[in-house]
Amino acid sequence: MEQESLAPLIEFIGKKFDAVDARFEAVDRRLDQMATRDELEAKLGETRRHMGVLVEAVRDDVRQLAEGLAETNRGLAETNQRLDRFQQKVEEEFAETRAAIRFSYAQLERRIQELESNYVALNERVGRLESRTA
Repeated sequence: MEQESLAPLIEFIGKKFDAVDARFEAVDRRLDQMATRDELEAKLGETRRHMGVLVEAVRDDVRQLAEGLAETNRGLAETNQRLDRFQQKVEEEFAETRAAIRFSYAQLERRIQELESNYVALNERVGRLESRTA
């Protein structure tokens, strides 16, 4: 009878061992899914190479941007020089125009004064002539 009384215990222990075996199998499956050290190192090397390629691409982009910026700065410098020359030319022409206007104004002023003095002289002559004939 001892064996009969131990049967439930043996069955219980058997179920527990089966559960433990199932857990070990699950752990084994998870360990199999996990990468090995060599696989991790290979993946790390691949990632480093990829990052190197990306860094080189970024460096190339930065170099191109720097070249574009330098070209833009050269263009702006040339534009500034042209604007400076244009401004100087406009100022010179403005000064010339102002001088020509002053000269023309002075000539007109002289001519008006001459006409006024001629008018006064003619008026006096007309007055004298009228006083003689009257």
